[in-house]
Amino acid sequence: MVRMLITPSTQVGLSTSPGTPRTLPGEALAPDRAVPAAQAARTRRKGLRHPLSLPLLLFAATLGLILLHQGRLVEYFFPLGAFGVAAVLYWRSPAHYIGFVCWLFFLTPEVRRLADFVNGSFNEQSPIMVATLLAVALTGLTLIRRAALLGQRRAAPLVLIVIALLYAFVVGMAQAGPAAATFTLINWLYPVMVAFYLTVTWRHYPDYHRVLLKTFVYGGLLMSVYGLLEFVSPMPWDAFWLISSKMLSEGQPVPFGMRISSTMNSCGPFAVTLMTILLMSLAARGKARIVLGCVGIPALLLTSARSTWGGFAIALVYSFAMLDGKNRMRLMAGVLGLAVVAAPLMMIDQVAEPVMQRLSSIQDLGRDDSFQARADFYKSFMSSALTDFAGQGLGTTGLGSKLSNDTAAQAMLNFDSGLMEVPYVMGWPGTLLYTTGIVMLLWRAYRASRQHPSDLLAISGVGVAVAILSMMVFINTLTSVSGMFFFLGVTLPVISLRYARERHSAVTAAPARP
Repeated sequence: MVRMLITPSTQVGLSTSPGTPRTLPGEALAPDRAVPAAQAARTRRKGLRHPLSLPLLLFAATLGLILLHQGRLVEYFFPLGAFGVAAVLYWRSPAHYIGFVCWLFFLTPEVRRLADFVNGSFNEQSPIMVATLLAVALTGLTLIRRAALLGQRRAAPLVLIVIALLYAFVVGMAQAGPAAATFTLINWLYPVMVAFYLTVTWRHYPDYHRVLLKTFVYGGLLMSVYGLLEFVSPMPWDAFWLISSKMLSEGQPVPFGMRISSTMNSCGPFAVTLMTILLMSLAARGKARIVLGCVGIPALLLTSARSTWGGFAIALVYSFAMLDGKNRMRLMAGVLGLAVVAAPLMMIDQVAEPVMQRLSSIQDLGRDDSFQARADFYKSFMSSALTDFAGQGLGTTGLGSKLSNDTAAQAMLNFDSGLMEVPYVMGWPGTLLYTTGIVMLLWRAYRASRQHPSDLLAISGVGVAVAILSMMVFINTLTSVSGMFFFLGVTLPVISLRYARERHSAVTAAPARP
């Protein structure tokens, strides 16, 4: 008799199509779920033979238009093209769709800078920045098509979060107006929609594992190398963007004078993104991961984002505690190796000076203006944030407040505490629902990663979520791109465990065949 084997590992490859059952390495497919060869061939023909061809074609065409100095045309071609590519991938390959959304977050701000540069003018409301929102908005179709899933227990945390957001949206409509409330709702809601999309398409977890790891590793390599070049010698379009945007906190557009933002909007989002990439790459294999660490760690240091440094350290400690002995030793060796590689860089004065200044400010918080301002903010604002029962609603903080007619709301543009922003915006009812949903998601992800310890991506995902949540002391990291990474981190372990259990049940229930 042939012995049927199953391995819990999730180091899996790409299977045929969205509707085809997937197997882990060494795992036999149950006879009742086997797909005949002819049907499998038809399924492959329906899918995408080369799923990367469409994104590459989009970015190549965009670059060609920029080289032809057609910046105005790029402002409309890129968002429409991104939406079209995302729509095709959404229907054909869920994993490549999420990977493409990540690439849009990585590169869209750089496309905008190039378009503005060839146009010779800075567009404060560039349509290019809508590309990511258009692409990720397709996850709303999943909510409409699979609304029945909201009644199941696995979707309960997401339902609580959505109810809290809708409550804050209604309050924000009255306080800040429909434009400000709607814009802010989109930035709070789309990370939740991404988590719901992953929950619905959990059978594609092997594809998610493979595609997302490649996206993070190669995306991190590209952004880290570009960021280091940007620090040593800023590109003309980056200097043009920094001068036109008047973002004084990003430094000066001179060699060794900028805080690295690479291809993203500013150093803050880039630091969180690079932190996520470095942590997720712990589950990757190959030489590319080593190269990523060698260029990614210096790039992360040169962002001068202290909150991200702290979150990264917390995540490394968590991962070290959760890994088994063999992987724990690998992590320790990797950290020590990167420290040895980074040591010569710290001997260069232009590189070491900004990093040491930020590190010294941590040791002497009494003289740190940023820390003192945040401490004063907590003292003066805590009572009002915690005693406002109804809350002020979405649109009264953040970038959305620019669309508000209320001058008081516009004054809250820079909100220096995510922990205070949640009760300020949502009041007591929304805060209770929102925090309950977040805690439930994090707890379920932790339990899933402990029950499936062989999946390093699941452990790394929980580490990312813990790091991002710890940074709520400084800024609200549960919205926009950082929020998407948080919800990715807490959803991947859950669908990984569910997929492993489903495949194990299918194999053990199948009768032995001669």
